[in-house]
Amino acid sequence: MDKEETKSNNGAWTIGWGWYVAVPLLVVLGLAAKKGAYETLVSKHQPALDILKERYAKGEIDREKYEEMVNDVLAV
Repeated sequence: MDKEETKSNNGAWTIGWGWYVAVPLLVVLGLAAKKGAYETLVSKHQPALDILKERYAKGEIDREKYEEMVNDVLAV
């Protein structure tokens, strides 16, 4: 048997079993990073969001203005 024949017989096994570990691990890490980024953004702007909620509850701003301002705060 020469080297070329051995390589072609391995087929998909040459890729290795690492993909069965690496792909799910990357998916889990990606989801965790996404969740962490959202929580970081929300906690970073929490004081501003609390003020907006309070103003909305008091009736100082209407729903449309409240939603617009929340989007503005979270966009930063």
